[in-house]
Amino acid sequence: MFVIRRATTADREAVEELTRARAHWMAARGVRGAQGWERFAGESGRQAAAPDTPVWVVATEAGRVIGRTTLGEQTPLWGWTEEEQAQPAYFLNTTLTHPEFAGQRVGSLLAWWAVDRAAATGRGWVRRAVGPDPGLLRYYCDVQGWRIIHRVERHGEDAYMLGREAEPLPALARHLLTPA
Repeated sequence: MFVIRRATTADREAVEELTRARAHWMAARGVRGAQGWERFAGESGRQAAAPDTPVWVVATEAGRVIGRTTLGEQTPLWGWTEEEQAQPAYFLNTTLTHPEFAGQRVGSLLAWWAVDRAAATGRGWVRRAVGPDPGLLRYYCDVQGWRIIHRVERHGEDAYMLGREAEPLPALARHLLTPA
């Protein structure tokens, strides 16, 4: 069982360490983007500690932070139509998990939690974007249930705008505790 909760100032160092651990894991495997995550580690921790930034963390029951995501209340301007931007939706981004917990679907739990939370808060959609990584795109679609809404060019590369309609996912309660 994992716990998902809003990040606090006390999570800053743990979120930085988590971000660096993911960057080092990616670098060791030659995965694209590792340097970007390494550079982002300090900012990742600052965002987690900022009360006005909607960062959520997943922790073990013992309290170790093993995942993080940002759940924005605005769909970004790039990649989405004006009509889509006007719809009540969450935008999920900067999701990462600790490599020591690979195979435990921590990232999927974060995504599914967002879908469930959107339904509970009256939003119709959860959206996210992914770059030109075909493996990650396939994983998001085939395992997590996202569908491609748009393909756009971003910084000279293809980016995919993904969406999932909000829906209650009561089975999450067996894996993920959300404190009141």
